[in-house]
Amino acid sequence: MTPRLLLGGFGSFPAAPLNPSAAVIATLAREGWSPPGAHIDYLTLPVQWQGSAETVLREVQARPVDGILVVGVAVEAEAFRVETLGRNCASPERPDQAGRVWGSALVASGGEEVIAATAPCQAMALALEAEGLPVTLSEDAGDYLCNFTLYRLLHTRAAARVGFLHVPQARECADAAAFDLAQIRQAVCAAATAFCVELSRPAA
Repeated sequence: MTPRLLLGGFGSFPAAPLNPSAAVIATLAREGWSPPGAHIDYLTLPVQWQGSAETVLREVQARPVDGILVVGVAVEAEAFRVETLGRNCASPERPDQAGRVWGSALVASGGEEVIAATAPCQAMALALEAEGLPVTLSEDAGDYLCNFTLYRLLHTRAAARVGFLHVPQARECADAAAFDLAQIRQAVCAAATAFCVELSRPAA
């Protein structure tokens, strides 16, 4: 069976008016890129407390997928980060792109404190290393929409395998950044390819 991966990136928000995750996802979607032997569905997510995860959940209800990989920007990051945990925490007073706040320090009341990402995190990190890109395995995706979305998708079991890749800000978007959009594209493609290879393996 040909694996199907949903690859999503976030739109703009105040700290990243030109979000490289959305820019790269849009480029790959226009190109119709996919790893050999896999299908990729593309999606741009709004940076909204009530909207980011819902956008993904509506998509996978209409077209089920084997895995979900969300890409977001970590503005201060100096390396790519493969997130290994979703944490049940949120910044209650930090407004989203629509100016709304979540109003709770929890993503899901009564939910587990942490949920391990079900994506092939180690394989994705090794794939980026093989491309010569700096990468770390991270246990903290923050308390804004990136962690919020990762946790929600894991908590709701939106797909059998769910993961998150944090990319640094792009040189095109911030003078101090060390990476250009081509390198961010390279990282996203490497991670998605490694994810799809894992999805294509027979179940144990």
